[in-house]
Amino acid sequence: MSISIHGLTEVSDFEKLITVLLEAFSDYPKLKIAFEDPIARKSALEAVLRFYCAYDLKYGKAYSLGEEVNEAAVVVESTEMGYTFLRHLRAGSYARAYRKSMAKLSYGERRKLRNMFNELDRLERAVPLPDHPYLYVDFLGVKTSMLGQGKGRQLMAAISDYATEKHLPMMLFTNTKPDIRFYKSLGFEIAGITHSNRYGFTNTYMVRPSI
Repeated sequence: MSISIHGLTEVSDFEKLITVLLEAFSDYPKLKIAFEDPIARKSALEAVLRFYCAYDLKYGKAYSLGEEVNEAAVVVESTEMGYTFLRHLRAGSYARAYRKSMAKLSYGERRKLRNMFNELDRLERAVPLPDHPYLYVDFLGVKTSMLGQGKGRQLMAAISDYATEKHLPMMLFTNTKPDIRFYKSLGFEIAGITHSNRYGFTNTYMVRPSI
């Protein structure tokens, strides 16, 4: 089933999407803990976003409230989440811009970034997942100049309405208490919590049941 959410603008401009998410995730807890140097942290964040968003736009979709793309959410149907090297290759995850971001990191920093996300994948395997199919919200971000205007809530509410219409559960993970409260207010429930002693991050996995 192809995702098609009426009332939202589909984001096809990859660079606009990356620009919004780079700004929105500039204080991403995982990377803030692992990369003390802000320049290295920004390069690591850009590499992560380019790698995963390339996949998400190939096999899922990104949406905004308007053509300006002041906010964005990326959604993928669970049946498309078979992350493999070949699928990432087809999606362009290893494109030049991604490699350029990775090249700004030292060998040790690149190794730390890969190991950290391997740790994330390992821990995630212990989290109970909804039955297929479900919608996975990979990223939700709002430009800092637009915060406090309810744009993130409006965007997520439209995606939630789509999930309700299709009788699909939704899943995501987050890292902060304010975000947990935000998603709870939209009907999400905590499904599991993982913690990495090695890298110091905690992920809270949340599910919005199908209605």
